[in-house]
Amino acid sequence: MEPRWKQLWDAWDLRAFIILSLSLQTFLTFVAPLRKRTATNWISIPLWSAYLLADWAANFAVGLISNSQGDTSSGAVKDGDLKAFWATFLLVHLGGPDTITAFALEDNELWLRHLIGMIVQCLAALYVFLQTLSGNKLRIPTIFMLVAGIIKYSERTRSLYIGSLGNLRDSTRRGPDQGLEAHDRSVSMEDVVVPDPIKYMLGTATAVPDGVLTELALMQHANYFFNVIKALIVNSILSFSQPYQSRVFFLERSAEDAFRMIELELNLLYEFLYTKVSVVHCKFGYICRFLCFISVVVALVLFYFESKQGYHRFDVGITYVLLLGAIVLDLISLFMLIFSDWTIIALLMSDVSDDKSIGVKILNFLLAVKRGRRFAKPRRPCCMLRGVRQFLERGWSESLSQYNLIGYYIYIHNRSKWMQKVIDIFHLTDFSDRRYVKRVSFTRELRDFIFKELVNKASTANNVASAKEMYSGRGEGVLRDKGHHNLLPSVEQVEYDRSLVMWHVATELCYSDGSESNAAARKYREFSKLLSDYMFYLVIMQLPTMSTVAGDAYLIFIDSCAITKRIFRDNNEDIGKSEKDQQIRACKTILTRPIFDGGRSKSVLSDACRLATELQKLGEEDKWETMSRIWVELLSYAASRCGGYTHAQQLNKGGDLITLVWLLMVHLGFCGQSESEGYLKSLTFNPGDESESESV
Repeated sequence: MEPRWKQLWDAWDLRAFIILSLSLQTFLTFVAPLRKRTATNWISIPLWSAYLLADWAANFAVGLISNSQGDTSSGAVKDGDLKAFWATFLLVHLGGPDTITAFALEDNELWLRHLIGMIVQCLAALYVFLQTLSGNKLRIPTIFMLVAGIIKYSERTRSLYIGSLGNLRDSTRRGPDQGLEAHDRSVSMEDVVVPDPIKYMLGTATAVPDGVLTELALMQHANYFFNVIKALIVNSILSFSQPYQSRVFFLERSAEDAFRMIELELNLLYEFLYTKVSVVHCKFGYICRFLCFISVVVALVLFYFESKQGYHRFDVGITYVLLLGAIVLDLISLFMLIFSDWTIIALLMSDVSDDKSIGVKILNFLLAVKRGRRFAKPRRPCCMLRGVRQFLERGWSESLSQYNLIGYYIYIHNRSKWMQKVIDIFHLTDFSDRRYVKRVSFTRELRDFIFKELVNKASTANNVASAKEMYSGRGEGVLRDKGHHNLLPSVEQVEYDRSLVMWHVATELCYSDGSESNAAARKYREFSKLLSDYMFYLVIMQLPTMSTVAGDAYLIFIDSCAITKRIFRDNNEDIGKSEKDQQIRACKTILTRPIFDGGRSKSVLSDACRLATELQKLGEEDKWETMSRIWVELLSYAASRCGGYTHAQQLNKGGDLITLVWLLMVHLGFCGQSESEGYLKSLTFNPGDESESESV
């Protein structure tokens, strides 16, 4: 006699996995859109688990149904019709929800594997159906659900293919840039007539709008510039006109409009790469989605009127849940489809400047409601509702990760010995380090400051030489502009990774010296602190993203921690009790104690102390303004050297400031295809710069 647990498993295994599969589909439908707005592990880890479990649960359930066909017991024969019906629902589940097709960008490269998997699973479902074809009372509803399952699974496979690098490269491939070859290099930038993006796209006489843009105008321009992003991801050559168009347009924008448009572009890119939007939003996609929905509805009606005699009541209930669940999820997907940015793009009119047009008013109203701007000032909302509304309005996480070298030393210094032993034994250092990472809000003031600095840089790039200088700057221009030539060695004579860590430590040493009395100095002081800890987080915790510029930053970081530990050990000093006191005491100790490394160590503490000492000699506002501008330079340098594909990989994790800065630099015209010679030459040409042009 079989054990009781074995009997229980045989009776409920398939039913449990059917319910689990439907639950995972529901979870993915509602939670997947949230990951582009937050970088918290409370969203990403459950979502990653559900993404992996969804395919596994559906595949496992199909296998259970297929194996049960060989069981000749009376019970198995009796419910064979229902199991064949269920197998088609599992195909629908394997097709996945519209809100997520790929968890990571690398999943798109596995489209061929998914194609083979689709063929195998469809054949398995067809095999189960054919096994029960004789005398199957549910064969007609099963055929309708089989059609729906094949459509859903095909949509997912095609979405993965469209988002793959090979397809992106083919879709953006173009012939030689004849416009660049024919361009008269003696013409200055001011003499070039730049076509407006909307006029260029639609052939209308719409001028580049002045002032604050409406939501519809932002969407229309974002849709046009979206093609530039796709080209940059695969390093395709841009047309000659594209750098000019985006440059002229963004130089006339406010920081708010510029960042809003960039958020829209990145949202379009996210949906194109990670969801089914590229397949659904076309005429053929609409037809397939209509057929899929009608098939499920017809299957429900036929099953309702079919005799249920011989079926277990619980199995009939599960079948109704599957049918109603499929219809509800399709209706939710339809609702998301109607109110998506892509639907608005499909409805865009040729002239968005006519604010009196009824169509324009309706579209602007829908977009304003969607962004939450229509109800931007609700009357005394509760804190929870206000927080939810602000979260849903985001185009990205709107936060900065913070990581601090001296703060990290204090963090590990405060660990108990047994905790450190556990971390060492189980190799949990990386997990422990990530727990130290803090996240702070990306303020509007910091946004405006970064935009102002980048616009100032772009506006001075009026020839090839200045464009290349702006593109390659790591702070030299700021120091020369401020007249601090004694600080130039800290950026000119050291590698980027060493310079970044040096300025990070120097910023922390100056920051711990106390608050500033001047309001402007306090503002720049906070900017410097936020950007310093953010950039240090990138080079230490985001090595895949920063691989092109990180260099030996991690080794420098480890060595600097060891030197810091030795300083306190040799001087027999404790670093205080509260976290703030510990930070201040540590900085003062490092700044006042001589550090001898004999030139053998990778530690930058000695250079950082000297740099901090020189910075302290400056005035309050001058010191912090210089440092904050240096950090914008270091940020833009790193952003321009991380490839477009690398930036696209960050979109499924809530996005990152470095990605927004990269795209802003692209639009401002001095960043794009790495250090592509042709791209730099296509920016500007002034009389007398022919020799410089040829030498780039």
